[in-house]
Amino acid sequence: AATLAPMRGPMPSPLPREIHKWLQSLDLSFVVKNPKRDLANGFLVAEMMSRYYPKDVNMNTFENGTRLAAKIDNWEQLFKLFKRKELPISKHEIDAVIHCSGDSATELIFHLYQVLTKKTVKLFAPQPTAEAKPAYMRDTAAKRLKDNDIARVQDNIERTIKAIDTLGAYHDERRQLKAMEAPLLIQAHRQNRTVARENYDVSSKEEVQDSLQMSEVRVKALSASAVTLQGRGFKAPDGSQSKAANVKAELLKSVGSPATSVGALASMQQPALFVKPASDIMRPLVQNIVQESPELAKVIDVRKDVVASFMEQCRDGAPAAGSTELEQWLQEVEKTSERVFDTLSDRAKLLVDTLTKSPPEFWKVWSTFQPALTDFPETSPVFGRAVKLFKSIGHYMREADAPLTQQLISEVGLPSLARELARSPEKRECLCEVIYTFTQEDTLNHLLVLRALKDKLGNKTPVYISCLSYFISLDARMGLLDEHLLDLYIYYALMAMQSPQPRIRVAGISILTTISMETTQHHSSIIALIPTFHDLARDEWWEVQAQLLLLSAQLLGSVMPSRRPDSASGDDGTVSASSKVGEGLDPMLDPDEVRQTLFDIVKHLFVVGASKNVLQVGLSALPHLLRDNVDLMLTYVTVLMEQPPEYRQRLLLPDPEGQEGLTFTRKTYVRGNASRMYEERCISQLWPHLDVAKALARKLDPSKLEYLELPHLEVLLASLPEQFQEELADEWLHLYDKVACGGAASAVAAPAPQTKSYIFDALLDPELNSMAAAFIKRFWTCPNEHIAETSAERSRKPLLQALAELYSHRARPKVAEAAVVQFLREMRRGCPQPVQILITSSVESFRETMPNEYRSSTLSTVL
Repeated sequence: AATLAPMRGPMPSPLPREIHKWLQSLDLSFVVKNPKRDLANGFLVAEMMSRYYPKDVNMNTFENGTRLAAKIDNWEQLFKLFKRKELPISKHEIDAVIHCSGDSATELIFHLYQVLTKKTVKLFAPQPTAEAKPAYMRDTAAKRLKDNDIARVQDNIERTIKAIDTLGAYHDERRQLKAMEAPLLIQAHRQNRTVARENYDVSSKEEVQDSLQMSEVRVKALSASAVTLQGRGFKAPDGSQSKAANVKAELLKSVGSPATSVGALASMQQPALFVKPASDIMRPLVQNIVQESPELAKVIDVRKDVVASFMEQCRDGAPAAGSTELEQWLQEVEKTSERVFDTLSDRAKLLVDTLTKSPPEFWKVWSTFQPALTDFPETSPVFGRAVKLFKSIGHYMREADAPLTQQLISEVGLPSLARELARSPEKRECLCEVIYTFTQEDTLNHLLVLRALKDKLGNKTPVYISCLSYFISLDARMGLLDEHLLDLYIYYALMAMQSPQPRIRVAGISILTTISMETTQHHSSIIALIPTFHDLARDEWWEVQAQLLLLSAQLLGSVMPSRRPDSASGDDGTVSASSKVGEGLDPMLDPDEVRQTLFDIVKHLFVVGASKNVLQVGLSALPHLLRDNVDLMLTYVTVLMEQPPEYRQRLLLPDPEGQEGLTFTRKTYVRGNASRMYEERCISQLWPHLDVAKALARKLDPSKLEYLELPHLEVLLASLPEQFQEELADEWLHLYDKVACGGAASAVAAPAPQTKSYIFDALLDPELNSMAAAFIKRFWTCPNEHIAETSAERSRKPLLQALAELYSHRARPKVAEAAVVQFLREMRRGCPQPVQILITSSVESFRETMPNEYRSSTLSTVL
């Protein structure tokens, strides 16, 4: 007796007599003649169940119709009943019956008979025919894939899995058929070769031809060779040509050649139908790393592929232990994951041949590692390593076969990436880079991929616009922003600026900012939107303000008539070629009016008291507009000093890990997925140094400010250029005199009511001592002799006052004496002669005027 559960293969048709008798005993509404059709809507099955469970089945709730909705509703009720009565009938069986798949309806009848009657049916499966179908009657792979059971699956991943399984079964069947036919083909080949050695008599040529007639399929397989041989001709002994004999003899000769399909099959050890699986390439690389971690190696499922099992452990594998053990476990998994992804990224080139020759292998690799993009947060190192792996694979695949690589990412990768793009805004920038890595680097193909992504996202236009704000930066970096791409980006940017969602407005302004940075072609179109910008300036969302400030600063750079620095120093007074008035501006627009409107936007947003994030963005974006704009300069310096210390120091100090020249870092100002990344540049390499120093000196009012504070010294020290220009020496000396010497040199012309030697006072402050010493040292050791000698000469009085203050008994926090003495000692030994004379004379004057203090000090070590 055979039960249904283990049975696979063709079911008996018609139904056995026991099944018919059982169905008749149930007194159904109509006779089951065609199970595939009669059971599809579930109505008859409901009647069967009502006979066994009359209190649980109400036939009035079932519809005997053919609509898909009616079928689903009937079967949903039945499935609930099956679960309630603990009948082992799955949704997979029900789904196959609804869609009339194969013998699923007959199998269900057998299953119902077994579970309801507790009986089994003796089945005698039909014996398969020994004769295989001819080659021209066999299914092709394309026909197998056109199965309705595959097409009706809604989920793309499940449909792909089913298609791969079907294709695998098809190739297994082909291998079995070839294995069965190989001996027969070899035997026929040997027989034909024996016959070919005989001398044929001309009178018996037709008879031999009939006796050695080959089947149509074999002739078709060698038809190309036959046509070639027919063209060569064959001469009989009497000089005449016999076409039939010629073809037959050459065919027999061709069969024995290893270049033919039959000859090659005879000598082939193993069919080379498939490329090496990607799992076989990755397995040794991953296994070696996993084995180095004993804890992780213990939990790897040996029944599965090591790569798949490892990814499962990365996602959800964790031991049942306390918090300490769990944390150690997660650290171990994270560390091992980083090594695995780094190793695979470095060896990604090994996978290229497999992935380009076998799309199913690409899908397997994608589905194996794609969870690392979706299940890990953006801050996780595993996510970053997974992005690196996919970018490496895409780069090498694009080099090998760019069109296929783009097709694979469009059909295999985009569906899952589109879902993640919609779900995780913080990952969009990285995922957009992954998409473009697999895309051919030209405008047309980028447009095609963007269109494909739009289709995958459906009606999620806000998500699409947000992605475009990242794609445009990549297109600009590749130099692909032509009129076609720009039209697309500008269209969606205008749409975004009208959106009620602030994040979408941010994305729209960001797109326009990138366009204004990369090309002047559309500046007129963007400037024409200034009235809209002016309205957005009243937007309360900080990131809208930040992006609008970036855009306004960029547009002002194209319409400003003032000088713009070309070098890091910014003090040479040259005019940049890109600073021409109104470059790219519509002649119908008034440049002065445009400038004034943009400045109004900047002044409205860039004010003390605004969001520190908006101000930080403005501080990085506005340095090129400071020259000859006194009001903006004063506001800029005030805002800079009011920023939190960590914010200010990031802008003033160059990144130690950055490249030489104009460096920048990217920061996000709000945790979570709400904020974009913003560039923070080292503004001390961008701004006009002398103008900034003058603006700061203008703010030093002795009547209101007794001593300098940390922000003053930080900005003042950052305002000094790397090298003082000779033509600006007098202006720098005037600045030094004002902040360090209390304006003593200029007091003759215009005596100040009250002066302060701010720098030398700061030299005594415990917090400001090192910065004040660095400021003084820049002037005293300047290569320009005029600046070094003059600044040293003017420092005599403030230095003597500082020494007197250091040894006085005033209640004020002071730096340790050793710090000042060490500074003087270094300056006397390593500076030019005027500075040595200054220090020597100052110490000697202090000895004469304050002998008691001198004897109790260590100033004698300076001389």
